[in-house]
Amino acid sequence: MEYLLVVAEEGSFTRAAELLRVSQPGLSQQIRALERAAGGELIERTTGTVRLTPAGRAYAEHARISLKAAEDAKRAAREVLNGEAGELVIATVHSIAAGILPPSLLRWHNDNPKIPVTLLEFAHRRTLEESVASGTGDLAVGPTPKQWSGPVIDLGHEIFVLYLAPEDPILKDVQPYAGQAPQGAPQSRGILPVSSLHSHSWITFEGNHGLGEFIREYMQSTNITPDFVFHTGQIDSAVKLAGAGAGVALLPANALPMDGPGVAVEPFPPLTRDLSVYSRTKLSPTAERYVELLQELPAVLEPRNGRSKEPKP
Repeated sequence: MEYLLVVAEEGSFTRAAELLRVSQPGLSQQIRALERAAGGELIERTTGTVRLTPAGRAYAEHARISLKAAEDAKRAAREVLNGEAGELVIATVHSIAAGILPPSLLRWHNDNPKIPVTLLEFAHRRTLEESVASGTGDLAVGPTPKQWSGPVIDLGHEIFVLYLAPEDPILKDVQPYAGQAPQGAPQSRGILPVSSLHSHSWITFEGNHGLGEFIREYMQSTNITPDFVFHTGQIDSAVKLAGAGAGVALLPANALPMDGPGVAVEPFPPLTRDLSVYSRTKLSPTAERYVELLQELPAVLEPRNGRSKEPKP
C-alpha cells in the first residue's frame, strides 16, 4: 500500500523507487501484485506520466487510513511496552484495598493520569491466587502465597491489633511501649495479652472472608475459644461495632482510621501477616513502576525483622 501511495505522489516509478530504496523492477512487481489482489489496474501507465486510475484513487484513500491505523497501533504498543500508556489491573483482597493501596493509587494517578487503574477485590486469598494464576490482572498485592511459580516480591508484614471501646476496663492492663509504636501500627497504645480477654465478646468476619479464617486459626493457636457474637463482611462495620462496645475485633492496623471510635493495642502473642506482590509471569514495565512506587511510599507495613515483644511479668 505504501508503494502505491509513493508512486502516485511522485508520478514516477523511478523517483518512487529511489525514495523507497528498492529496485524499479521490484517496485513494479509489488504494484502488479496489488492490482491482481484488487482485481484491476490501479495505476495508469502512459509515456512520461504515472497516475492513479479511478479504482486506484479509491484504493489509495483507504490505504492512507490503513497505514495511519498501523502506525497508531505500533505507537500504542510501544507506549504500553515502555510503560507510558495502557491500563494497570491490580488484584487484591478487601482489607489490603482499604488499608494499604489507597496512598499508592492516589500517587499513581497523579504521576500517570493516562494510565487508569482497575482494582479487582477478592474476599479470600485463595480466590485471589486462583484468579491471578488463571491470568487475571497485571499483578496481585496480597498475603504471600505458600506456593507460587511466578515472580514474588516481598513487601514486609502487616500487624494486627485488638480494637476495643475506649471505656473498656481491660485497657488498664495494657503494657505501654517503652518507645514509639511500630511503624506498621502507629495508633497502637501498647501490648495486651489475648488471654486477658477470655470473658469478652468478639467480632469477626463471615465464613467466606479470608480474615475470618486467618483470625480463627490464630485463636486456635493460642488455645482461646472466643465468643463470636457478631460476624461481618466489612472492616468498617467491625471498627464501628468494636468502638461502640459490642465486642473486641482483631483487625489489620493499616486498615484502621487514626481518629476512629475505639482504641488499638497489639495482642500477645503477636499476629502478623506476610504480604507480597506476585504475578503469573514477568511484570510489565507499567506494573514494575507501580511496585517501585508502592515500595517508595511511607511504610504502612512492618519490616520483616520488626516484631512485638512479650509483655514483662
